[in-house]
Amino acid sequence: MTSGVWVLGGYQSDFARNLTREGVGIDGLTTEVVEGTLASAGISGGEIGSVHVGNAFGQLFTGQGHLGAMPATVDDSLWGTPSARHEAACASGSIAILAAMAELAAGLYDSSLVIGVEVEKTQSST
Repeated sequence: MTSGVWVLGGYQSDFARNLTREGVGIDGLTTEVVEGTLASAGISGGEIGSVHVGNAFGQLFTGQGHLGAMPATVDDSLWGTPSARHEAACASGSIAILAAMAELAAGLYDSSLVIGVEVEKTQSST
């Protein structure tokens, strides 16, 4: 593996939160994660070459399956940036990271935004 692929920053939301009580859906969580990740990395959306979103149950639990493009709704400078959603059950985030690493190692892009978003607690247990 190349030594030229680095993680510049990261963000993790609070897993214990009840997003339903807060009135936060997958769009709000995406906003929080994109803004937190970019701030942690110290770069702007305009410096991003590609976007990868890890998500397993978007269609099933939130009715939203087209999540690759959702970060562009948070940061206008991401419009037109190549993006993809990766689904691999519990490994969705890992697959998103691996896809970004492959692009970066191949020299296709200088930077990539990788996020994972999942809203599962909104489902009834019955």
